[in-house]
Amino acid sequence: MKIDKNSFVTIDYLIRMGEGDYYPPDGRPEEISFCLGWGVMPLGLEEALLGLEENAQKMVRLSAADAYGETDQELIMEVPRSDFAPEVELNPGLVFETEDEEGHEVYFIVREVQPEAVVIDFNHPLAGKDLEVTFTVRQVREATPEDLEQQHSCFECEGGQHQH
Repeated sequence: MKIDKNSFVTIDYLIRMGEGDYYPPDGRPEEISFCLGWGVMPLGLEEALLGLEENAQKMVRLSAADAYGETDQELIMEVPRSDFAPEVELNPGLVFETEDEEGHEVYFIVREVQPEAVVIDFNHPLAGKDLEVTFTVRQVREATPEDLEQQHSCFECEGGQHQH
């Protein structure tokens, strides 16, 4: 079966962001499954998947704008250190989960730890980076109503910006 819009796809992927800088950080491919065409993955990657079949391998280069967008400076802020529990050991790169005003899960990354403040970033971790994505298609099938419902719920809860 060839991948088309609304296919349920499983891929192994590895993202390179520069010399020796990979996601996942250990440099080993990671598996992800999703419904194509729902905005879960960057548009350039979804377009590269169209028409491929199981076991196909491909590499695609995505500019920051075509991947996870440019870094939005308004999503980087300084908060008081007291907003975190005293026993929490804060280090740059740590990811935290919280809720927005509507009760939806959102994630942020600790960018900098100061004595009285912490700089946090709500941008996607790969925002502002040009990416080279290498992937192998592991499974392709028609999306079931359950797949689409789960994808729809995730799409809504993340405001169209999948960050799992």
